[in-house]
Amino acid sequence: STQSTGDKEFIVRRVNRRMEDATELSHEYAELQQVNNYGMAGQYEPHYDMATKDEAAFQDHVGGNRVATLLFYMGKTDAGGATVFVDAGARIAPSTNAAVFWYNLLPNGDPDLITRHAGCPVLVGTKWVMNKWFHVNDQMFTRQCDLEQWTREKPAKLYNGQYTT
Repeated sequence: STQSTGDKEFIVRRVNRRMEDATELSHEYAELQQVNNYGMAGQYEPHYDMATKDEAAFQDHVGGNRVATLLFYMGKTDAGGATVFVDAGARIAPSTNAAVFWYNLLPNGDPDLITRHAGCPVLVGTKWVMNKWFHVNDQMFTRQCDLEQWTREKPAKLYNGQYTT
């Protein structure tokens, strides 16, 4: 895997602006985009993108915990390589120029444990993806806190080129 060089390049600035527009989240404290390549049998074990209550990850990060993930598929595999949300029972096959977005934290800031996901083994071909992780501290004006502890936001669905909830 590799990380892009941030806002120094025109293309990266454009991509960051489009990610902000699509997610309505700020990338000020977001991590740099990370590009990953999975060859034959490449996979990623089930994991969370955020720190859970028992983990110390991101305590020193100025942006706080990872509030959301945007995963771009930069191509499709000939076989295998799906992203699966283990506890939600969802499976997304790699598709060129597609993206998946999810919140890692509930609106009250607690980890959303249903977001545990994995990358299934690539059976034929290669898989190229790009991740963008947004952090919670710069979202106070875009994603307000919900006092209902167990509320889960409805995922947006693409219908005839328009996002609906």
